Amino acid sequence: MRIGCRRLERSNPGLAELRERNRAEGFARMREIGADSPADVIRMLGDRSAPREERIAAALVLELLRCRDATEELIEALDEGELMLSNVCGRALGAIGSRRKSRRLISIVCGRGPAPARREALYALWWLREERAEQLFIRISRAVETEDEFMRGIATEALGGTSQRLRSQRAIRDRLFDPSVSVRYSALCACSLMPRHRVPEFLHEALAAKLADPDKVDDTRVIAELAGELVEAFR
Repeated sequence: MRIGCRRLERSNPGLAELRERNRAEGFARMREIGADSPADVIRMLGDRSAPREERIAAALVLELLRCRDATEELIEALDEGELMLSNVCGRALGAIGSRRKSRRLISIVCGRGPAPARREALYALWWLREERAEQLFIRISRAVETEDEFMRGIATEALGGTSQRLRSQRAIRDRLFDPSVSVRYSALCACSLMPRHRVPEFLHEALAAKLADPDKVDDTRVIAELAGELVEAFR
């Protein structure tokens, strides 16, 4: 993983520069919140008796520093389900990019905990492109009766990160005809992440079907227009 990151930075100097700026800002903010080291910041985040604002500030510092040592504490804070804290912790996990605790995130999504915790854990798995969560993405994306359309949309778009797999491709195709407009749009977004030369024929056919079937597009034709753009791009 680290080798891949270094290669990416060499090929994209702008990204490396941004990360250096973020790191410098992270250390500046660390001093502002009265911490002397990343370990102090991790302890602040993990202190449930501390004010919510202080814990959110700590999570923001850990995001800027991309502190891998904070992965477990970020997940546990996310699991508390407080709206803003869960959101910031989920974003930090995506920035850090470590998959070593992904099974814990999967268990949060599969559990019956607070909605913000489940949602942000699902977002984090998407940002991490966690292949071990593929079946979870598929299950939630099609759970029309038990999951709200927002969660199903996240899961559907997350399939774009595992779209090299046949199961994901078939799940994306099925969601192109979902009862929810937002889920159908998420399926198109997932399609747009696929390598142009690896789009299977059955997905080509499903995209083409979106262009002419009035029962399977939204009133403003946005879905059909995006499908048309993808059909052209995949030729």
